[in-house]
Amino acid sequence: MAAYMDRDTGHEGISTSTFYGTRKREVASVVLPPDGSSDSDEDEGTSEDEEDELYTEGQCQDSSSSSSDQFSDSSSDDEAEEGANHSKRGRMFRWRKTKFEHQSTATPSCFTTPDELSTPLTYFSKFFDEDIFGTIAHQTNLYSCQLIGSSINTDASEIKAFIGMKLMMGVVKMPAVENYWATDTRYDKVADVMPLKRYKCLSRMLHFQDNMSSDSSEDRLAKIRPVLDHMRGQCMEIESENQFSIDEMMVPYKGKKAGSLRQYLPSKPKKWGFKIFVRAGVPGFVYDFMVYTGKSTFDGASLDKEFGLCGNVVLQLRRTIRNPSNCVVYFDNFFTSLRLITHLKESMGLRSLGTIRKNRLMGCTLEEDRDLLRRGRGSFDFRVDNDAKLAVVKWADNKTVTLVSSCASVRPVGQVRRYSKEEKKKISVPCPKIVSEYNTHMGGVDLADMMIALYRTPAKSHRWYLAIFWQMVDIAVNNAWLLHRRDAAQLGQKHHCLKVFRLDVAKGLIYPEKQKRGRPKGNEDNTPPRVIKQPKVPRPVDDMIYDRIDHFPIVSVKGRYRMCQDGQTSIVCQKCKVRLCIVTGQNPRNCFHSFHCQ
Repeated sequence: MAAYMDRDTGHEGISTSTFYGTRKREVASVVLPPDGSSDSDEDEGTSEDEEDELYTEGQCQDSSSSSSDQFSDSSSDDEAEEGANHSKRGRMFRWRKTKFEHQSTATPSCFTTPDELSTPLTYFSKFFDEDIFGTIAHQTNLYSCQLIGSSINTDASEIKAFIGMKLMMGVVKMPAVENYWATDTRYDKVADVMPLKRYKCLSRMLHFQDNMSSDSSEDRLAKIRPVLDHMRGQCMEIESENQFSIDEMMVPYKGKKAGSLRQYLPSKPKKWGFKIFVRAGVPGFVYDFMVYTGKSTFDGASLDKEFGLCGNVVLQLRRTIRNPSNCVVYFDNFFTSLRLITHLKESMGLRSLGTIRKNRLMGCTLEEDRDLLRRGRGSFDFRVDNDAKLAVVKWADNKTVTLVSSCASVRPVGQVRRYSKEEKKKISVPCPKIVSEYNTHMGGVDLADMMIALYRTPAKSHRWYLAIFWQMVDIAVNNAWLLHRRDAAQLGQKHHCLKVFRLDVAKGLIYPEKQKRGRPKGNEDNTPPRVIKQPKVPRPVDDMIYDRIDHFPIVSVKGRYRMCQDGQTSIVCQKCKVRLCIVTGQNPRNCFHSFHCQ
């Protein structure tokens, strides 16, 4: 045993390598292609610019894993064992720098031309119809009985008015809800619909699912499930286009009540909230969505474990596409893998395009980033596998980006405008076809998110599921506006802007019910509802009340006292504009004098 002397303590000991032993070096064995695969095709088509690179599909998942995990070390001559090993390795890709033979585009979208342009409320009713309003009213009454022991006696008409008020609050924003009813900041279009007390009662009792339901413990979204299912079904019934993007959408929520349902995405403008995977069209129309709930996201759905979470999200959202062979779907590098793109093409004829991460390229060797950037902006490198119908392109802009597609490649190379710091102006930069296709069609989900953020419905509440509900309402308004804009374009008419359309929807929900504000119908004694005819007269400032100048009593319209609880008077202070009593007799009182004295 080799000994050594410690310089600090002077004690003898053994070396570290002797104590732990010599580390064994693992030697990875590379499996050659099966005997049936000939290299004659490679020899014929290979040149200096066309180099074949073979890589198995099973080697792409983790570039940092050991070589022993990436390659099979079986060398048995048994045919059955060799066939099993080949199925585990998966598909072999043969990358060449050659022309892509499967260039194609989506079929142009054709929509049915309407007879006339409908009202904004009619478009909104395509997503929130009478059934969902009736369900919300019923569940709200049921929840109030469970919570306080009595029903608040609301109905679908009052729920409509309540939602219309919230939509208007998304356009006309104030620091607090009470400001809409406050004297100094009163907004009549909201405050005249119902009293503040009734508004807060509906806000507290708004509910969507019976808490006593047996499914509530199994489904993490049980409290909002009826609204989600209804909204998703209505979105899928709308006539869709043929180009979609799949991406994440965040529902802002920073509370602590939702537990692990609340996610953190640092790249999003609203970093905390609920994550929704969305399939949207190019204009931002939401056609399908699914809320991320962790392990239970795909409960009840058939999954393919080899694609993981990212791939299964795409596989679930593509199920509702009506004519997949005519469509193209776009997604970013969070979802993209070569296996996913080939599976979409082979299983249902759905073409796809997306950015891809370097560790998912499955041995497709492209030019290094620094070499592309050294060549200048607009330079690119590419590889093609025409057997697998795949094209991989790396393009250099400010940074390099890698894209893969089953329907687009480099040609034709277009031009984009970029600002040059050296020349102090915009210059033309070469741009491959695959990049321009991605930039044109990928932003649908982000556009929908932006339109929601413009006039987001206020959703501050301790109940986490209300944030998701108001997100569904905003999606319904935006989808309705996009339908309105599409129909107006087909009829050759001018469409409303989003703000005006949203206000029109709010007015359509509110105004038919304006005469029914106050307590709703259903009182046992059938007494008429109390209606606030006039707002309360504001109290003058103290400097005016106590200045003792020009405070004269005059006779005016009879009304309630300012200081007394009961009774009415016709005496008004000329300066303060406040009714104050002066009573003689057995119980004399002079509120006029008391009000003006400190």
